[in-house]
Formats: sequence, structure tokens, C-alpha cells
Amino acid sequence: MNALLAGLTLLIIGDSHVTFKDSLLSVLPDEFTRQGAKVVTYGVCSSTAADWVVPNPNNGCGAAERIGDAPIGAPNMKPASPPPINSLIEKWHPNVVMVILGDTMAAYGQNAVSKDWVDEQVKTLTYAIGKTACIWVGPTWGQFSPRYGKTDQRATEMATFLKGEVAPCTYVDGTALLKQGSVNTIDGIHATPESYKVWGDAIVQATLPELEKLKDAPPAAAQ
Repeated sequence: MNALLAGLTLLIIGDSHVTFKDSLLSVLPDEFTRQGAKVVTYGVCSSTAADWVVPNPNNGCGAAERIGDAPIGAPNMKPASPPPINSLIEKWHPNVVMVILGDTMAAYGQNAVSKDWVDEQVKTLTYAIGKTACIWVGPTWGQFSPRYGKTDQRATEMATFLKGEVAPCTYVDGTALLKQGSVNTIDGIHATPESYKVWGDAIVQATLPELEKLKDAPPAAAQ
């Protein structure tokens, strides 16, 4: 095991991209654990940012919890609310919260993104995260399909808008990590296992320097 991140407790929360086996739920905890971090991951399909502050039951498309690199079981497919971020910070005392959110707020298939609504969503979550260090990973490329209506233009618009919204979190632009057109998907939004691996590895490389700096930051309980 590489001890680069030894002493770091990392809490990862997100939408369907961190809810199912062979998604980022597989890639990120495995690699960050390998780097020496204590990693706790929660994913709730279809969740938006404010759902992690004021819990809102989703439509039962899946929820998962993974401690470290434990084996990944089947997701909970009953309607589930994300656990409130305040309770997760209190329980796990992370040095860093990593948020994987963007696609669920991008209004794919609609004429426009409601930027006021997205602003409220994002600010609700960043305010609740408070003084705990935070890294926000925005959406990456997908493929158009009638089911979701994701387009490169809207993905770019959302990624760019989030960049100016997520402070004080450090922003990682998912569209800047991978070449446009390089992400293969199963339905337009959710990547194939191979593309999730590439995206996940790119996230790790982009965030390792910041995480290494933050491993000595006081956990939330000490602030």
C-alpha cells in the first residue's frame, strides 16, 4: 500500500455515478484506499445537491454505502433519502468531502438550465459542508440518447457554471479531464465500466496533490 494519503479521512458523496458496481463507486474508494486514506462513500441515484442537506426520498433507482474498499453488494433499490451531510461529517470526521454531482441538475432534455435553482442547490450544500475542506467533481462527457437527452453543449454549460458556483470547494471540471467524444456510455449518461475506470483514474490524478495537502488538515470535529 502506498501511504501517500495516510492519515486522511475522505468522505465521498454523489449521484448514480457513485452508486453502482463498476462505476466510480468501484474506482475511487479502491484507489484512494490503496493510497492510504480512510474512505467512506455514499451514493444515491438521482440525488441533487440540496438533497444531501434536506433529505428528499428519490424514486428508488438505487442507493449505496461503501466503507473503504469493502466488496460492493447490490444497491438498495427502495426509495431512499441521502443521509444529511451534517450527520455524515459528525459521524466520520472527514478531513475532506468529495462531491460528485452535476448531471442530475443539468436539465438534460429541457430547453434551459435554471441557474437560480442550481445556485440554490449548490450553495445549500457548500454552506452545510462549512469549514470542512471540499472538492467538487463536475460532470464529464456522455453520449446523446432520447432517454436522458444529454448533449456535449449542455455538459459544457453545466461544467462551466459549476466552476463559478462551488467555492469554497475546489472544483474539478470533469469535461477537462477527458477528451470530448471519448466516453462510452450504456444509456447516454452512465459510462461503461471501462470508461468509468478511465474517468476515475483521471479524477484520482487530478485530486491527489490537493488531498495530500489536506491530509494534515484538522477533521471537522476539531474545527
